[in-house]
Amino acid sequence: MLLKNMRIGFFTLRGKYTLISQRTSDFPKNINNTTKVRRSPEDFIISTLENAKIGENQSWDDIRGLILGQKGYITITSANIDGVIMASIVQLNRLDLAKSYLNYLNSIKTVPNLATIGKYFRLLYDNHKNKCLESDEHKVIELCNEIRRKYPVLESRTLENILLALSLTSEWKQCFDVMQDIKKSTNASTLSYSALASAAFLHKNELLAWDLLREAVSKEKSPHGTAYLSFLESLKVQQKQESIVKGVEKLFMFFKEAELCCPEEVVNALVDTFKVGQKTIVKFSGHCSHCKVKLENLQLTDEEFTTLQNTFFKNVIIGKDIFVKSNPEEMSRFQQFVSSMKKHDVVLDGLNIAYSKGARKSPQILSRNLANVVSHFVQKGKSVLVLGRVHMQKWPKNNWDYIKQNASIFLTQDISQDDPYLLYCALRSGKDTIICTRDLMRGHKFLLQDAKCKVLFSRWLTQRQYFLLTVNNEGRAFFRAPPNFNPLAQSRGGVWHVPYIPEDIEVNEMYHKTWFCSSKV
Repeated sequence: MLLKNMRIGFFTLRGKYTLISQRTSDFPKNINNTTKVRRSPEDFIISTLENAKIGENQSWDDIRGLILGQKGYITITSANIDGVIMASIVQLNRLDLAKSYLNYLNSIKTVPNLATIGKYFRLLYDNHKNKCLESDEHKVIELCNEIRRKYPVLESRTLENILLALSLTSEWKQCFDVMQDIKKSTNASTLSYSALASAAFLHKNELLAWDLLREAVSKEKSPHGTAYLSFLESLKVQQKQESIVKGVEKLFMFFKEAELCCPEEVVNALVDTFKVGQKTIVKFSGHCSHCKVKLENLQLTDEEFTTLQNTFFKNVIIGKDIFVKSNPEEMSRFQQFVSSMKKHDVVLDGLNIAYSKGARKSPQILSRNLANVVSHFVQKGKSVLVLGRVHMQKWPKNNWDYIKQNASIFLTQDISQDDPYLLYCALRSGKDTIICTRDLMRGHKFLLQDAKCKVLFSRWLTQRQYFLLTVNNEGRAFFRAPPNFNPLAQSRGGVWHVPYIPEDIEVNEMYHKTWFCSSKV
């Protein structure tokens, strides 16, 4: 009877493995206080490992026996228990337990499967980032080489795990062969590029590291902060402050050329370790709160805009959206409209603006909303083009007539996507045309195949998009205009400003506030 009321657990006392007991009455019960609340297998294993201090191999024998002996946990078998235990160890972030368990498996002549070893490699990388301990290196290299000998063909996930582990060792250059194997079946991940670049920096192969980071950016990947931190770590050996400053500027130039934001952990290292600059807020006007410098508004050049136009028309309009998703009659009508279309100062997303007060509002309110926005720009002497849907013609005559008399209009079928039409007309009108929509247009950016053109598209939209905030009861429209500066790393008067990404705060899509300022003021 006593045994039926006891739950078995383990702990160590002075290095010896001991059984402990706990009454089942100590565990939670349901509201009727009659049935025990059963924990999931994962919760049970994690709880067991948390309460265990592993000393000898016998400890792992007992733990495995306890887990396999739990009735009801039919998903855990002798075939998968090693992977399940290692997954729980990873969740606990206990690298010491992972090493101990691998040693245990080796002692009982059990070869861990690829998933188990892969989890260990990931945990090792997460805990060391740039270099593993000398005591671990031989084992890591041996494991990686053994896997590659035994399995000539591996799937990309396993290859990435091997790359991460090797990047922490003196055999880091083997990662290039692993990277080539990954590329045979898929694109190498951001993590792979970052880990290999980090290793190159730490082993004084700087040119190779920058080439890897540029390749990652060309494939639309934003390298992790680990790579940049390794670069900063490599600068610590520089004797002269002047050399360190030049190195830091090289990092800033990379952010500028790649048009990337800096991870906050890198900014923290610059401020705390290198005593360079500080975090700041850039106001909507573009002025830095720290040094008061006004950031530049870098407009697209004529050549850049032409490149964006041509690529967008080819890849998005012809390749993906309008030709594919519009019926031939509508496409023909649009082509005729475009061929005779004059340039406009403003292109309005008609329905998007109308529905800014809510999609369930009456047609009178919807149409008045759009008419008031048209009026706002007309009063400023702007020529306006409205893109909308055919059903808008049924809106109340007073508002619709005003829109027709004061703006050019193109209406698509109700089943069509009107975003491509909107972007096409805005781009065709010229690089100074304002586009007014509350849509962030992310999807169309990703249809552009060239990474540079995606950057140009983001810059163009950031500079030209007006976001309708509200139209008040008096009919006055209020907008969030584009900020008067570009969210790009830039240098002015010897002072660098670099946008950084806060770790725990969502960045405002329309206005980037968090920056690093290198000024000593």
